[in-house]
Amino acid sequence: MNSPAPVEPKTYSIGYVAEITGLPVSTIRFYEREFKHYLEVPKTPGGHRRFRQDDIEKLKHIHALVHEQGRPLKEVKEALVSTSDPVLLRRDVDLLLDVFENLVQENFKLKQAVEDLSGRVLALEEERKRKRFKLF
Repeated sequence: MNSPAPVEPKTYSIGYVAEITGLPVSTIRFYEREFKHYLEVPKTPGGHRRFRQDDIEKLKHIHALVHEQGRPLKEVKEALVSTSDPVLLRRDVDLLLDVFENLVQENFKLKQAVEDLSGRVLALEEERKRKRFKLF
């Protein structure tokens, strides 16, 4: 029996990627150089870049972080490198867990403050009702 040949993922030229993303070719090359651990674009034996769909999504993600969110290039590099380095990823997860725990504690404190304030308002309303009935 003949087994089916493995299906190669569809790839795209840098010109096509520039066209569909709206990014200049020079920007795509710059991103590839600057984010080489995050964006690893395979090349043909002749040296032509062949972008896969996930490479295109990564380019869009980098562009959004740098240009739409205005984050510094150094910060974006650190964030994207950490996704491929388990030690850095663990550090980021630990930091996020710390932030999450702090937010939970702050949320609890706010909830307590709202409950206290609500109790005070109810007490004031009851006091006002009692005083109003005494007038008649």
